[in-house]
Amino acid sequence: MAEQNEMLKIVTPMMEHVCDHLCRFPLEIERKEDLEEVCANCQMDQYTNLILNQYDKVNDFEKTQCAYLLKELAIERAKQENMGLIGSGI
Repeated sequence: MAEQNEMLKIVTPMMEHVCDHLCRFPLEIERKEDLEEVCANCQMDQYTNLILNQYDKVNDFEKTQCAYLLKELAIERAKQENMGLIGSGI
């Protein structure tokens, strides 16, 4: 989840910029309640969620080849320690 927090540091200002400076609705809608309704249905949140989900999928270390190899290495090391090959000077 720490990676997503880092990605949120990038996505949040982007979303704020789009909403505050590029979106036409704050200029067109005067009533705050009406604007909140438009914002609640905005697809921007959907897009940022897709960005965050893709980032999490790409950066999920547990699903990488490196994580797999580290687990295999730990298993082999444990086998060798149990056989007395590691730590005994052999």
